[in-house]
Amino acid sequence: MNNKIIIACAGAGKTHRIVNEAIESGGKTLIITYTINNQKEIYEKYKQLGGRDFLSFKVKGLFTFILEDIIRPYQNIVFNKRIESLIFNETDPHRKNNRAIPGRKEILENGDINPLHYLTSDGNKIHSTYIAKLGAYIIKKTKGAPIKRLEEIYNNMYFDEVQDLVGWDYEIIKSISKSKKLSLCCVGDFRQTIYQTAITTKKPITTSEKINFFNENEFSEENISKSRRCILDICKFSDIVHDGQGFEPTTSAVEITDSEILKHTGVFVIKDSDVNKYIDKFKPAIIRLNSESGKKYNIDKLLKITYGKSKGLGYDRTLIIPTKNYIDFICGNKNIFDAQKTESSKNKLYVALTRARYSVAIVFPDIIPETCELTIWNP
Repeated sequence: MNNKIIIACAGAGKTHRIVNEAIESGGKTLIITYTINNQKEIYEKYKQLGGRDFLSFKVKGLFTFILEDIIRPYQNIVFNKRIESLIFNETDPHRKNNRAIPGRKEILENGDINPLHYLTSDGNKIHSTYIAKLGAYIIKKTKGAPIKRLEEIYNNMYFDEVQDLVGWDYEIIKSISKSKKLSLCCVGDFRQTIYQTAITTKKPITTSEKINFFNENEFSEENISKSRRCILDICKFSDIVHDGQGFEPTTSAVEITDSEILKHTGVFVIKDSDVNKYIDKFKPAIIRLNSESGKKYNIDKLLKITYGKSKGLGYDRTLIIPTKNYIDFICGNKNIFDAQKTESSKNKLYVALTRARYSVAIVFPDIIPETCELTIWNP
């Protein structure tokens, strides 16, 4: 079967695309995504587009999919006791105070799999960091039995938000891609990689490594670079964040006919002393680093959300309370993110910029650097 990777810009309507494609295919479809919000959004879109057959259309979280469809049906080849659930790891479960915890190596001295490498001490829960690794091991050990089982259940499989997957997740995708019966499509925007499914050193981790993975495994590539959310000025400015990384220029499908909206469109700098006046006039959604950011402004009655949590959402107008790095970047320091270990901070800026349909306002100190080329809003 032909395997495909769809690289979609922010606001491209990828959920609409894959759900509509699934409905039109008429086959049994499984869509795998990372966050609970995305799972809900996909089901809502399915109902919105007229989908009714919930027996043939399934949506699962990544960890649920790996546990239910890859591990549990074959887990007796490694562990006799049923794995009941998952424990989500924010740090490496095999390290404490930056030191390795004894007894957690993958293989015991007798050559058996070490349960403590994958599971909690009671054997009931599997670590999120190692769930995909165990899934990949079981696929290999059973000579692809989980993939054959998937072939019997589904015709089409989609991995949504594939940019958030890392390391062993991709080994599972690779195994599925070898199926002659399943139609596999991976969808994502690597500019919006702000989460990571596991703490790992296994590649692919970076954007370039992930894109290379799809090329090396002969996925056909499709780019959707037209935003159905943002006006062109916002698209052009947000593209600067990843300039030179090989992404297609973003265009816009948005047309404004409302004369009131047309009075204020684009990307602007707002002086700190003018923020409350701007808020009173436009009532923008506030996008910020955390709940402490921007408390001095009159934002109590406005919608407030962090950079990361704003992913996937859209608003008519936004006001971004930036970090110092974001201000430096906007003022011309294009290398400000280079020393960082991950691309998360850079990608969060892209996410924040692409939430608004009509206008983005960015708070600056009253003395604005001369290198800032954005229009300054005047009350």
